[in-house]
Amino acid sequence: MTDNFKILQSIRIKSASWSFTDLRLDIPPMSLGSDAANPHTQYSNAIARFAESEITGIGACFTLGEGNQLICAAAEYIVKQFDGLTLKELLDSKLGFAETFGNPIQLRWLSPNAGLPLMAAGLIINTLIDFASKKANQPAWKFLAYLEIEEFLKLVSLRHLKDVNRIVDYLQQVAFSGNQLNERVEELESLGLPAYFTTWLGSDSATLIQEMNTVYTDKGISKFKIKIGLDINSEVEKINSVTTSLPNYFSYAADANQKLNLTSAQNWMTLLSAREFLWLEEPFAPDNTLLFQELGRDKNKLGWSCEIATGENCPNLHTAQALLSGGINRFQADPCRMMGITEGIFAGVLSKYYNAEYTPHAGGAGLDELSRHMQYFFLARIDGKKKIEDSLTETIGFCSKLYADPSKVEEGRVLPPAAPGFLVGLVPEVSEILIPFTEGVTWLQI
Repeated sequence: MTDNFKILQSIRIKSASWSFTDLRLDIPPMSLGSDAANPHTQYSNAIARFAESEITGIGACFTLGEGNQLICAAAEYIVKQFDGLTLKELLDSKLGFAETFGNPIQLRWLSPNAGLPLMAAGLIINTLIDFASKKANQPAWKFLAYLEIEEFLKLVSLRHLKDVNRIVDYLQQVAFSGNQLNERVEELESLGLPAYFTTWLGSDSATLIQEMNTVYTDKGISKFKIKIGLDINSEVEKINSVTTSLPNYFSYAADANQKLNLTSAQNWMTLLSAREFLWLEEPFAPDNTLLFQELGRDKNKLGWSCEIATGENCPNLHTAQALLSGGINRFQADPCRMMGITEGIFAGVLSKYYNAEYTPHAGGAGLDELSRHMQYFFLARIDGKKKIEDSLTETIGFCSKLYADPSKVEEGRVLPPAAPGFLVGLVPEVSEILIPFTEGVTWLQI
């Protein structure tokens, strides 16, 4: 048994040691964070804090505003249900760790194995991983990477997956360990992760051109994601203006934020392939597996070069498997969806198994800080033979100043998180004003 797993087992859930805050950012409409589904976002974190033995674990869930308080209330309910129990007791229980957290009695009916209960459980798990990795004095990606595969598997539930034994056998075959893992970790820490930058729907073409030039100059990023809306003609005009005005070594992807139907998605795939876009992201809601399968068949039949991508809003692992087995090309796991980091990185295992790219989602408050851990873990442990240069990690940047260990990008690379923990924390000026969610919302200005 690894020392890291012993640390996890030893944690005792004491409900009195937990607190929850509804933290929201006041962002003007059609500006930062705007997309076709969400013209006015209020990027928000349900923040959990677990203090024990002079260590404070801090975790975050991500929402767009209203509903943030529901995540806090659900997480508080779950913690109270397991008051006094150790993680070892939960790991050894009949249901197991993930099933126990992910299907809390009475809450599960709201959305079994998905939605509010799973996101609240993910908030708790993200907080526990932050606490445990701080106790081990390691960044979360290393803390998890140095677990034995059998230990990591105890943190996730694979009950709803097809071909579980084959997938686990595959994981055992491809996973790096020992000196191989040590060498890969050193390589990742030396090179960092190639980054791409996300822009917003509310920006006109002139603003996008200026922003992309600035990001390239300041951060060395030459890959960009452009948000698209329902009016295909005006959006294509914007895309043409941007792409013809910028250097030809820039490359692009498009994000529809679930606003397309099959016909408009087919039209976009034709247009984007002609313009050599890397992928079309979220044409449909992620549980609409039938439309993704149909679009995938069209891609194979018509030879579109543009990839089909989704995953940030994926509710659970079995929906991820349905999408990946149905032919999507790139899975974008979110560290605050499904059940937090543990299921998010197992989605990387599924991506590898189905020969799809794995590109964690970072388009939200705190997600830059969290998703980098998922990609570092994936490339260290699961896809160790992949050229680091062929990977991509998302960055938005404008929220990072709020967090104690902000994501940093230099020369086009997301630098490795070195501080012990996962989210690590918030800057003092934010931490000092946090109030319990039961007393109201903690607002910040952007």
